[in-house]
Amino acid sequence: MSLKKAYLYLVSVISLIIAVVGAIMLLNLALKAWVFTKADRDYYAIGQCYSPKPAMLNGEPAKCTPEEEALQKQQNDDNRSAQKQRDASQALSLLLISAPVWFFHWRLAKREV
Repeated sequence: MSLKKAYLYLVSVISLIIAVVGAIMLLNLALKAWVFTKADRDYYAIGQCYSPKPAMLNGEPAKCTPEEEALQKQQNDDNRSAQKQRDASQALSLLLISAPVWFFHWRLAKREV
């Protein structure tokens, strides 16, 4: 086996692995969006603020006002949506780059027979 053919097969295998990882990420996102809709839902203690608030004198955490609770829920939803978009863009870019690289190198490797 020549060095050129070994290189072509190596790049083909690596790009195929990257494409599979991208496909798995997209499948994971799709399953969470349509099948397991509660899979990435965050569960928080109701009425407790996660912003830096001082503790009360008896040591209990300060309670949220309804406005703070609504704002915190909205921020959590926005963060979850942004994370899903980042994951989707990463998975798509993995697929869109690695699939043509794999195809090109695999075709060259098969032609080198």
